[in-house]
Amino acid sequence: MLLAAGRLTAMLDAACADEDLTPLQARYLRTLRDPLPQGELADRLGVDPARVSGLARDLGHRGLVERVPGGDRRQRLARLTPEGEDAVHRIGARLAARSPMNREFDRAERETLIALLDRIVSALPGPGA
Repeated sequence: MLLAAGRLTAMLDAACADEDLTPLQARYLRTLRDPLPQGELADRLGVDPARVSGLARDLGHRGLVERVPGGDRRQRLARLTPEGEDAVHRIGARLAARSPMNREFDRAERETLIALLDRIVSALPGPGA
């Protein structure tokens, strides 16, 4: 698993570098399928809220993320801009083109693998645990 993780990380690093993003910035963007508050983003990314705030600021300056009003007047949500959505799609396309998983596994096998990996991740303690 460590060898596979290392190789997949290298592929992700290359796909992110093509967009001038770090892997964490790319994960932040990918996590924003729907607008989310900073605290929930921090939980999903496994980082502290201050780090998420910095990511939002940096990606906002690049026009990839914007802050919008949330459910109550105090809450602000992060949301992808159209440019951010395009960046997520380009990274996904680069990963799909580079990934041997699309050549070596059929759709059902990929879905099974992803489900099993999700179970492994869920069973492992999170950061700081």
